Amino acid sequence: MTARAPARRVRPTAKEPIAIRLSSDGFETRDISETGAGIFVPLHLEGCNLRSPINLVIKLAESEPFRAKGRIVHRTKWGREFLGVEFMNLPQTYVQLIARYVERRRA
Repeated sequence: MTARAPARRVRPTAKEPIAIRLSSDGFETRDISETGAGIFVPLHLEGCNLRSPINLVIKLAESEPFRAKGRIVHRTKWGREFLGVEFMNLPQTYVQLIARYVERRRA
């Protein structure tokens, strides 16, 4: 079994924002990579179960919104709850869109 290198993550900026919508307002994107995203959770929704499937709508700067499926892979408390979400079966078109966003932000 070969170990994969971790995906490079970048944080959104005011100039190049990311919007991820779940079924409730109050979520805030912390970072994103081709394999997943970090999302702060509003207080009234803390306590999600690990491995729970979730549906997302992702809006990167300079792109149209797209739907994605994911699952919660970790939870952390940094003042407020933070979820690590792994994308599931993300079409290659969207993986490439995220990869271009990450490369642009890292430049």
